[in-house]
Amino acid sequence: MFFYVLIFIASFLVLAWSSGFLVKSLTSLARFFSMSEYVMSFIFMSFITSLPELFVGFSSAANDIPEFSFGNVLGANLLKITLMMGLIVVLGNGLHISSKISKRNFWIISGFAFLPLLLAADGVLSGWDGLALLLAFTFYIVRLRREREYFTKTTAILNGNSFAVNHRRHHSILNIFEHLSRSFIGLFLLIISSCAIVWSGKYLAEGINLSFLSFGILFVAVGTSLPELIFGVRARMLKHGSMAIGNALGSIAFNSMFVLGLVSIMNPIRLVFSASLVSVVGFSVVAFLFFNGFVFSKSFISRKEGIVLLFIYASFLVFEYFSIII
Repeated sequence: MFFYVLIFIASFLVLAWSSGFLVKSLTSLARFFSMSEYVMSFIFMSFITSLPELFVGFSSAANDIPEFSFGNVLGANLLKITLMMGLIVVLGNGLHISSKISKRNFWIISGFAFLPLLLAADGVLSGWDGLALLLAFTFYIVRLRREREYFTKTTAILNGNSFAVNHRRHHSILNIFEHLSRSFIGLFLLIISSCAIVWSGKYLAEGINLSFLSFGILFVAVGTSLPELIFGVRARMLKHGSMAIGNALGSIAFNSMFVLGLVSIMNPIRLVFSASLVSVVGFSVVAFLFFNGFVFSKSFISRKEGIVLLFIYASFLVFEYFSIII
C-alpha cells in the first residue's frame, strides 16, 4: 500500500507540474500564431486547462474503470464552482461580473454540468449518451461564437506580470520549436502521470475499500483542477476577474460534455447508487444555486458570498469524511 501511495503522490505532483508547463507552452504558441483573444481566452484556455481530466478519462476508460473519470469530473466541477471561485472572490475582495455573461450563460452551463447525470439516470452513461453530450458541447461552442464581440476585451497570459501580449518574444522560428518541444514534453508527462494516477488509484481505492467513483471525486479531482485554480487566482490578482470566471465555467462545460462524452463512447460508464454520488450531486446543486443566485441578483459577488462558497466545499469534505469512516 505504501508503494502505491508514493506512486500516486508522485504522479499527482507530476500531473500538476506538467499541466501548468503545458498551459504556458501552448499559450505562447497561441499568441505567436495570433489566435484571437476570444478563442484564446474562453475556448483555448478552457480546453488546455481541462487536459488533465481528459487524459485521466482516457486512461480510466482504457483500464475498464470509466467511473473513475466520472467521479473526477463531478468532483472537479464542484471544486471549481466552490473552492476555486471562493478563493478568487475572497483574495480579490469581491468580483464584478458582466451582466451579459451572468444572465445568459451561467444557468446554461449549470444545466450542462448536470446533463451527464440526467443521461445516466438509467444507471449507465452509454455511447449514445456520449454522442448526445458531444452534440450539446457543439451547441455550447456555437453559442459562444455568437457572443465573441464581448470577449475581445481580454487576452490571457499565464507566464508574465500582466495580461498584455508581449510579441517580442515570439517572432523567431527558434521560439516556435522551443515551445513545440516544451509542449510535447508537457503532453508526454501529462499522459504518463495520468496513467500512473489511474493505475495507483485503482489499487489505493481497493486497499481502503473506497469505490472508484468516490476516489475520483475526493482525490483525483484536486490534482486535475490545479491548472484552472492557478490560472484563476493569477487572473484575479491581475484584475481580470471575467477571464478567471470564464475559464472556470468553460472548463466545467468541457469536462461535463466533451470529456465525459468521449469517455462514455470509449467505454460506457455504469453507476452504482452510493453516499458519495448522492453527496457530490447534492452539494453541487446547492453550490450552483448559490453561485447563480449571487450573480443573478447583482453583477457582483461579495467577499462574504465567496466565503459561503468555500464553506459549501468544506462542508462537502466533512460530510464525505464521516460517510467513509462510519
